[in-house]
Order: sequence, then C-alpha cells, then structure tokens
Amino acid sequence: MLFEPQRKEYIDNEGPIRYLDGSGLLRPLDMPRRQLALMAVFVAIAALIGGVLLFNVLDSIQGSAARSQASVEENLAREVTYDLPSLPSLIQLDDASIKQSFADAGFTTYEPSPSEDGAGFELVKLPSDVSLAEAGLLYQQGVANLDAPDAARLLNGSWTFTVERENALGMRLRYTDFSSGGVDAAVEAAIAAEGFDVSTASETAVDEAGNTFRAGSIDVNGTTYSWRVSAIALSEVYSISGLPESATYVGVRITA
Repeated sequence: MLFEPQRKEYIDNEGPIRYLDGSGLLRPLDMPRRQLALMAVFVAIAALIGGVLLFNVLDSIQGSAARSQASVEENLAREVTYDLPSLPSLIQLDDASIKQSFADAGFTTYEPSPSEDGAGFELVKLPSDVSLAEAGLLYQQGVANLDAPDAARLLNGSWTFTVERENALGMRLRYTDFSSGGVDAAVEAAIAAEGFDVSTASETAVDEAGNTFRAGSIDVNGTTYSWRVSAIALSEVYSISGLPESATYVGVRITA
C-alpha cells in the first residue's frame, strides 16, 4: 500500500492566495490536569531520591572526616615514649658502639641506607608499638604522602639519628613534637632533654629558613662541642591535613 501524504487543510482568503489552516496552533498549551498530577508525582519522587543520595554522600564525607580525626587523636594518645638519645653522651662513641647502645636500650630501629664507608650512618627509631614490617610499608609510601592517622602513628614516638664523619664530626637528631604546643616550647623542651646549659645559650632567634632556634656550647671530657636546637611548624615540613596545628618539627645538632 502506497503512502498517501496527509491532506493539507486550507482556508480561503480574499485574493488568489490560499493560507494553511493554523487554528490548531491556537489551542491552549496547558497540559491536562491528569498529566500534570502524574508529572508532579514523578518530580516529587525524583526530588526524594536526589535528597537521599545527597544526604548519603554528605554523611559519608562528614563521617569519614570524623573517623579520621578520631583515629589521629587515638594515635597521639598512645602510651609511647620518645626515649630521645643524649647526643653529648654519644658524640665520642664509634658507630658500632652507638648502634649497640640503641639495641641495649631495646629500641626498634630501621636503617634506610646502610653505610659501609665509615663516613657515618642514619638510623630511625620506631615507636615501640610499630613493627618493622608496618613501618616499612609506611616509609615506602613516603611520610609526606601518608594520611593524618598513619602519619600520627608513625611520627609519634619516633626519631631520626644521623652521624656525619666525612668532613667534620657531627650528630643530628630530628623528631616531631606533638605535646609542647608550639615552636618556642619545643625548643626549650629539647634543650632540657639533651642536658644543654641554657645559661650559656644564645637568645631565641629565627634563621633565614624560618626555624626558631637557640645555640650554645658544651664540654664533653675536655672537648668543646657546639650545639643548636631548632624547631618549625610541622606543616612547613609535611603538608598532611588533619594533624594538630601546634605540632612542631625539631632538630638537634652537635658538632666538633
């Protein structure tokens, strides 16, 4: 059966021109009430589904942030001790004796890059409740790439000790202070922990890198050594969101 085109309706007008019938376009454009009611139901259902999805997403985000913060606080409240080494008591020991003293103290340590040339070494003391296997996985990611709970777990109770012997004898200790409450207090706490004489120390100052520091000298068995204690906001070292704003990064150095 051949397709027959729809017949066009025309209206007459004066003259030879004939116009198409446009009366159908003059009908009301309002939807019937029944269809309007059905559309309203669909809109309400869509709004309800969207609201539920939005609530679930927001609740998930807020819940995740709350859980992360709770985990950070829990890791910072752990009963771990720093057991900071006394640099003046180690400055005249050889590498083997230093490492043995750490082993005798029961420290769990990790040596990132073992040195065999006698030029010194670097060693990380782990928190007492963090195993070598767990620490290895965290360090493999890089401290700067850790989330706040993992960073708090790894940094709270740990420190890094470095010996330099290639040019001049020097020792350095670095750790994160979560308890002092600020850089000035962290400097004073480190000076007290190392047994340095604050009466002969310089006044508190800030160096070109933004570190707050004090410096002085100490006599060890007739030999004079220089020391320097500095601190800076941890956020200046690691951009890890969620750690306490008062956390500080402390460095202690003693040189011949």
